[in-house]
Parts: sequence; C-alpha cells; structure tokens
Amino acid sequence: MILVPAAVPRTAPAFQRLIDPKQRPAVRAGLTVEALPPGVRIEQLPYESVESVTVVLSGRLFAAGRILCPGEALHHRPGTSCRISAVRGAPTTVLTVRPTPRADIPAQRSDSRSARSWRQVDVGTARIDPGGTCGPYRDRAADAFLLVLAGAAVFLGDLGEESLLPGDLVYVRAGEQYGLRVGRRGPVTVVLGRVGAPGAVPGPEWGDRPTCSGQAGPQG
Repeated sequence: MILVPAAVPRTAPAFQRLIDPKQRPAVRAGLTVEALPPGVRIEQLPYESVESVTVVLSGRLFAAGRILCPGEALHHRPGTSCRISAVRGAPTTVLTVRPTPRADIPAQRSDSRSARSWRQVDVGTARIDPGGTCGPYRDRAADAFLLVLAGAAVFLGDLGEESLLPGDLVYVRAGEQYGLRVGRRGPVTVVLGRVGAPGAVPGPEWGDRPTCSGQAGPQG
C-alpha cells in the first residue's frame, strides 16, 4: 500500500507526481496531479503505447467539446493528444493516470478496432452513504487506487485501517486488499480506479474520440 496524504494541491499553478514508476518500478501506472489557473489551456501529448485518463478533481474542465465536472473522467486512446482548458472562475485540479509501458506487451495504436485491446484503466466516482462500506476487495489482475474527494473514511487494507481525509490518495498493488468504511457523520465521494494489462479491464467500447465517463457506484 502507498499512502499519499493531502495529494490534491490547494493553489494553482502546481504539479506533483503522486505515484512515480521511476521510483517504484513495480507499479502498473504513474499518477500525477495538476492545479490549473482559471482559463489556462494545456495540450496533453500522445503516448503511442498506452492510453491516458484525465480525471477532474475540482473546478471545471473543457475538453472534447464539453464541460467536465468533479468526478468525471476523460479517456484518451494510445497515440492521441487532447487539448484541455480550465473553465474561468476558479482553479481546476486534474488527476492524470498513465499506465507504464511494458516491454513484454505489444504497443497498441490508436487505430485499433477493438477498445478492449488497449484499455488498461477503469475509473469511476462513487458516493458512499453514511455508515456504508465499499469492499474490501482483492483484485489479483489489476492495481487499484482510491482518492477521497469529499468526506472522511477509513481505508481497509492488509496492514489494518487508515483514516483518510479529503485529498488523500491510496494506491495498492495487484493482490492487496482495499476498501473503505464510512462513519455516521456524512457521505463520502471517492474516485476509484483500476489499472491492469491491455484488454484485461472491462468496460464499454470507447469510440475514436475521448469519451467522458459518468459517475459509477462501488464495484468489485
């Protein structure tokens, strides 16, 4: 288990590597978080061998012809770039998930016919009611991560329990237990993600353009 407390920047501009594959070669993905000043535009560069996913954590983001709100994610096919803009009014914070390329897995190009041949990342946003739980799960085919957007919860892992506050991130390797328990004081909103081998993560058939995923309930 890797715990990154206070992972979400409070001011903009700011950039932070939360999970760095160069420092932790065993992880399946790199995670970065960036706070964008209102109105700023950036170009996300393409990666030929892997997809990338942009998750809005706070503020609003304009991308792929629509406005994304906190908890929504944008998937980018391998080899494609995307221009994103922070909507004016307040800073926008985004989480970027990029699987680590592996030499034993053939590169997946953007012209692949089947989305399942290249998809490695599954991201959803869950709202857990007071007194509720999410998991615990043990996924042997994929790494997983949880990032608390609102509320307080208790992480349920192999090493015991860990209190989580808004902005805290937990990353677990494949085979490790993960889950959340929520107290009675209020609901918790959390981003849940899984990163597996290409084609191993289930999901809808994404089109050629990046597709925004809606909010999802807790999944195993």
